[in-house]
Amino acid sequence: MKARLFINRALDADRDFEESAFWAASALEMLGKSALSRVNPALIANAVDDDGASLLVASGLIDASKRFVTVQAKTVWSRCARAFRPFNGKEAGLIAEGRNEYIHGARVGFDAIPESAWWPRYWAQAEILLSHVERTVGDFVGPSREGAVETYLAANREHRQKRLEAALESARVGLRLFRTDNMSGRRLAEWNLFTLQQWEYSQPTECPACESELGEFGGEEVLDSRTEHYVDDDDFWTSVSVTLTVATAAFQCANCHLVIDDYELLQIVEGVPLEFEAEGDPADYEDYEEYNNE
Repeated sequence: MKARLFINRALDADRDFEESAFWAASALEMLGKSALSRVNPALIANAVDDDGASLLVASGLIDASKRFVTVQAKTVWSRCARAFRPFNGKEAGLIAEGRNEYIHGARVGFDAIPESAWWPRYWAQAEILLSHVERTVGDFVGPSREGAVETYLAANREHRQKRLEAALESARVGLRLFRTDNMSGRRLAEWNLFTLQQWEYSQPTECPACESELGEFGGEEVLDSRTEHYVDDDDFWTSVSVTLTVATAAFQCANCHLVIDDYELLQIVEGVPLEFEAEGDPADYEDYEEYNNE
């Protein structure tokens, strides 16, 4: 309800962009807290500043009418990014940063991103959180304003596609210049210094820019694990295998030096999944020793 109040203040026709953006950024934070609290209220309870009282309220152990303190916006963005993919915590952080500068800083605060781009990027994040509170854009802003929001969402999808196409074309041009010995100066130096990022988990794939087999995607964050135990006919333990589900952090290509580490672009890159399976080390998991009876 608080998020709805703030977003409708933001969309009032008599407000300038900076004030509208302030209320919209506040609404996004409330929406993030709403989505997290639906999973578990403890996810938004401040566990430090009030000696754990908010955690006790969240758990239902003490009266909910007592003062309840929530976590800061940066914590909300971090937790939403991990829990509600493809929510972009960095993008939300930029939105919150503008709000903080608007209140506490010397600058206006919302001048880093043009208004025409700010709203499409804002609604791309808000729509994800709305789905996790089982609400639609129309539920959030009202039917009379739903069409305008859909226009912003369409603009963001188009902008995202153009950014991807520009990144692919830049990689193709760079490879062509290098192969024809027409690359010089700073760009050649950067090309020669290029190194692949080393991930704990990775998989090869065809590069969407140069179509070589030297592309790969990888990541570090394990989203889930599955342990399987194999036994022989006499019911003696023989082996354990662990299959991990890993979040894709980026794509890179050793041939054309294409790097895509923006999560919004990763969502639309052909041949690059947002998560993938990898083999884990059984020794890293608690139940390994239980089965290691040799």
